[in-house]
Amino acid sequence: MRNSVAPRILAAVLSLLLPFALTIPALRGQNLPAPEAPLPASPALAAETPEPVMIPAPAVVRVGLATDLASVTLPCCDGEITARLGGEAVAVLSPLRIEPAAGAAGAYRLQVAALKDEGQAQELATVLTERFGGPADARFDAATDLYRVRFGAFQQRGEADGARDRLRAAGYEAAWVVSEGGGIDGGQGVGQDGEAAVGFQVTQKGRTLPVAGRWLTVEAAVGGGVRYQNKRYRGRLRVYLNDRGTLNLINELTLDEYLRGVIPKEMGPLLYNELEALKAQTVAARSYVLFHLGEWRREGFDICATPRCQVYGGMEQEHPLTDRAVAETAGQVLVYDGRVADARYTSTCGGHTENVEVVFPSVQDEPYLHGVPCLEAGVQILAGDLPTGVAFPDGLTRRLLPPGKVAGKEDPTVASLEARLRELARLAGVAAPPPDRLASLERREVQRFVASLFDLVLDARLFVASEDLPYLLDAAPKDWDTEELRQAAYLLRHDLLAGPAGAEGAAGSDRLRPAEVEKLLLGLAEMLYVVRREVVRFRGLEGGVLTVLADGEERGLPLPPELAVFRRHGDSLRAAPLRLLAGDRLVLYLRADRLLAVVQEVEAEGVAFDRTGRYRSWRRFRSEAQLAAVVREHYPGFEFQDFEILERGPSGRVSKLRLRGRGGTTQEVVGLAVRWTLDLPETLFTAQRLQPEEGPAGWLFRGKGWGHGVGMCQLGAFGMAQRRHDYRAILEHYYPGTEIGQLGLVE
Repeated sequence: MRNSVAPRILAAVLSLLLPFALTIPALRGQNLPAPEAPLPASPALAAETPEPVMIPAPAVVRVGLATDLASVTLPCCDGEITARLGGEAVAVLSPLRIEPAAGAAGAYRLQVAALKDEGQAQELATVLTERFGGPADARFDAATDLYRVRFGAFQQRGEADGARDRLRAAGYEAAWVVSEGGGIDGGQGVGQDGEAAVGFQVTQKGRTLPVAGRWLTVEAAVGGGVRYQNKRYRGRLRVYLNDRGTLNLINELTLDEYLRGVIPKEMGPLLYNELEALKAQTVAARSYVLFHLGEWRREGFDICATPRCQVYGGMEQEHPLTDRAVAETAGQVLVYDGRVADARYTSTCGGHTENVEVVFPSVQDEPYLHGVPCLEAGVQILAGDLPTGVAFPDGLTRRLLPPGKVAGKEDPTVASLEARLRELARLAGVAAPPPDRLASLERREVQRFVASLFDLVLDARLFVASEDLPYLLDAAPKDWDTEELRQAAYLLRHDLLAGPAGAEGAAGSDRLRPAEVEKLLLGLAEMLYVVRREVVRFRGLEGGVLTVLADGEERGLPLPPELAVFRRHGDSLRAAPLRLLAGDRLVLYLRADRLLAVVQEVEAEGVAFDRTGRYRSWRRFRSEAQLAAVVREHYPGFEFQDFEILERGPSGRVSKLRLRGRGGTTQEVVGLAVRWTLDLPETLFTAQRLQPEEGPAGWLFRGKGWGHGVGMCQLGAFGMAQRRHDYRAILEHYYPGTEIGQLGLVE
């Protein structure tokens, strides 16, 4: 097995646990895990190539697109489409409508809730059964990614309305009446392709045909796709008559055809444009579907198409880069102890992943699903030749346009600026600059001279409307004419020179400050293409060459002997040695192809692999009323008042929460259900009770991450790929102890 990252991560980084401040009483005195060491710095080590473990491959994967449909209508004429109606193949030449054949009578039921968490849904169904004595169940809706909790089975609408009123009076305020299929006569089992007396009625061109059996298939010619609700799907669409007498729509296709529609939905290739990260995602997704194959067998499919399983988008989502990731990892799966691994993954882990049992209490604990740090040690240093502390852009502009010494002038700074501006005109190749002179550093005079020297008078006249002036200029001096105001607005629009400042008529004393002079010079240099500004991502530094990523392509830039480097941290932008990690945002300043200066944008989130994520850190405020409402959705009838955190996992994620309600009632919430119950992006958070003088009282949640936090961190995988780790190293880091196996026939 490859050992390219670290031998095995030992424990969590202490700094990741410091945010779990004792912000609510339940946290005081709580023991937190010991710190761990981060990964060593990249690059990864060379690979070993042991004989892979062979795993049997499935012929097809069945993906549940929608469940419990009353009918399915498939459009025609999008290529060659064939429907198999019983044993007969029929060309689809007009829209095809499929409905269940008449069976048992339907029933009215009460939908009480639609929940993300299966455990909460099943628990609510049990409570309804015990409390009200009627049948209740929780069923997954493949189209909405929610578990629908329904109660009762009434033949008359009036009976259902009466039961609804009783439930609402008992606190189940969201209960509403729905109509549901009556099931299949005879109680036949699911049977994959078994025939049954019941079946479908299919309508095309006004003709309705009965079709026996539980399955109906529609497929396209080779290489085509079948369209449903504006999406095209490879393979074939199959309509399954479920035990409830309603229809499930299923896409049946090969494993890698399925992955081509999964990977770009799980890791968009335009954003996550690192092939090694996409290859790691592909192997994880292939492993996940094989581990969970047949999980929805009673519904006729293997896996759903939503975040509950893996997001699947069909043919329209396919992309050349993700197709390449699928092809280059063909047949590869993660294996642990001779079997396919349950390769769960999450969007953004907040710097550390979590043990599976903390987030998914009902899932078997697996060593490869234990939390690991999402960071590594080590930075690369790029030192320039400027003294530390020089402000930007002075170090660049004074090198490009040296002030020099000017004698014989009453104000040498005026002569110096004129000389520097004329040198800039020469470098830009401005033809025949006028024999004009700069009289002072007053804003009005500088803008006049700049407009004259660089021939910007006409630009200002054409591109700034007089109607723009009151809007763009804060305080237009009364003695400035329209031409001067347009010049001021033009320079302001291009961020070259601030417009007239101060009270009306006071512009005569508005002398340019040194910092404004340097900003003006750099802005003009960029406008005239003397200096080119380019935003890139840092890739590496070796042998006197700076490697960057720009527009999806790597390129190497030789480092010149004279190089100005600046480090931006917050509002400070000054010369200092750069401490670089792959993925850092750099702003390059070049003259032709020669590097003049590098500006580093320091990531405030530090060195974590997932530091660039939008949801790496987040805050949410929930008022008492808001929190009570969202809790009531998950626990109807519960009158929420307060909560306390009882347990946290190794990464600091909340693993158990106690809700407190009126009359001393309590409700414990565990695992991922904590996230849904509080309506938060993740369970890695602290909570602080606030009672402001103005506005409602409530809780301020401060957190990190997005998702469930178990297994591979997708944004972290992208960060590792940026730092030159390959997909094997990424997988080994996030799934320690696994190895890569191969799908195929096993003798």
